[in-house]
Amino acid sequence: MHLSRRLTLLAATCAVAVAVTPGIALAHGGGKGDQILLRSGVVGSTKPAEGGATIFGVAPGGANWVVDEGVVKVRRDGRIDLSVEGLVIPTPPQNGTNPIESLTASVYCNGVVADTTELFPLSIPEGDGHVRADLILPNTCVAPVVLLHPRGNLSVYIAASGG
Repeated sequence: MHLSRRLTLLAATCAVAVAVTPGIALAHGGGKGDQILLRSGVVGSTKPAEGGATIFGVAPGGANWVVDEGVVKVRRDGRIDLSVEGLVIPTPPQNGTNPIESLTASVYCNGVVADTTELFPLSIPEGDGHVRADLILPNTCVAPVVLLHPRGNLSVYIAASGG
């Protein structure tokens, strides 16, 4: 009798969850393109010698980078909106300035690069930049990550989603 009550409660809980789930999806737009795949802050990379992590085979840049403010949003249909302010090298000789004139942003899905934006400007010396683009992503995107590459060099990143 006790087991029967538990099963009844479990079945009722599942039924409520199934009934509520479509309402939640519709409340957020419901369409595939409106679904957020990733919403994150942006953090600077650190030198490999100082614990900088290689992410999906991409090495961190050769300097420590910091981000004053950064946010990235990736939608399931591939739309990306990324803004950074104060992406700079805080130590000499840069002393809180940015020496890089352009970046690309790559979305990684399932451990590999899915697509990359065109080059977009990064202000010198402030380190401010913004990009909106339409990328091609796989139908299933597990563990999405965005890496920012200096001058489009896909073998190095200077900032990443996180934080």
